[in-house]
Amino acid sequence: MTETTALPPSKKCAYCHQLKPLAEFRRRTGKRAKGLSRRGACRECRKLREAEASLPPVRASLEPALPERQAGPAAGSGAAVPGKAQPPMAQPRHAARPERTRDARGSAGAAGLKGKPRPRHAAETGRSLPQQRGPKPDPQDASALIPSAKGMILMRGHSDKGRRWHQEIDLELAVTLVKEHAAVVVNRRTIRRLYSNKDFRVYILTRDRYTCYFCGQYGDTIDHLLPRAKGGHTTPDNCVCACNLCNQTKADQSVEQFMSR
Repeated sequence: MTETTALPPSKKCAYCHQLKPLAEFRRRTGKRAKGLSRRGACRECRKLREAEASLPPVRASLEPALPERQAGPAAGSGAAVPGKAQPPMAQPRHAARPERTRDARGSAGAAGLKGKPRPRHAAETGRSLPQQRGPKPDPQDASALIPSAKGMILMRGHSDKGRRWHQEIDLELAVTLVKEHAAVVVNRRTIRRLYSNKDFRVYILTRDRYTCYFCGQYGDTIDHLLPRAKGGHTTPDNCVCACNLCNQTKADQSVEQFMSR
C-alpha cells in the first residue's frame, strides 16, 4: 500500500497569481468567515502595496519644454534687408509657458487680494445686511409676543422625569399663561412653561400651607377657581389648595356660586 501525504492548505494570490500557503494571507474577520477563510493578497504583495502607498505623488509637467529659439532670421526666410523694418515674428499657438511654482502662485494670489479694494458697504455689492436683533423682551411682558404665519406660539417645558417637550399653542392662550405666571417669555415667538405637573402640585400645596381655600381645613388637592369647563387654566393664579370634600362639592361651579350656598 502506498502512503498518501496530505499537502498543506494553500491559496492563490490575487495579485501575483502564485500558489502560496495560507500562513502568507491574513484571516478574514467577518461574521460569515470560516476557519480557512483568508484575504486575497499575500505577504509580499501587501508589503509592495504599502511601500507604493507611502511614496509621495510625483507631479509631472503638464507641457514639455520646447527648445529655445535661436536669435536671428529663421533658416530659409532670407537675409534681413538693412533699413527695412522687419515684421514681427508670429508666435506659435502652443508656446511653452513657464511653469509656476506653488510659492509663485501663492505670492501672486496674495498680491491680487491685497491690490483689490474691498467694498465697505453692502450697498456696493447688492447684498442685504443681516437682520438686526432687537433687545430681549421682558419675561413677564406678554405684549412682546408675535405669532407665526399660522397664528401660533411655541411653548416648551420639561416633564416630571426631566425630558424636554414643546408644542404650538394659540396667541391668546400664550398671553394668558404669561399673565397668570405659569410661563415666561423666552423670545418674541417662544414661551417656557415654569412647572411640570408634579412641581406645580407641590408648589400650590406649599404656597397655601395645605389649608383649604374654602373651609380652612386640611387640604391635599388642587381646585380651579374658574373651572376648566368654563375656560379656566392650570396656572398659579387660578389654582388653590382645597380639601377633598370641597373639591368634589364645588365641581364646575364658580367661587361665588359655591360660597353663597
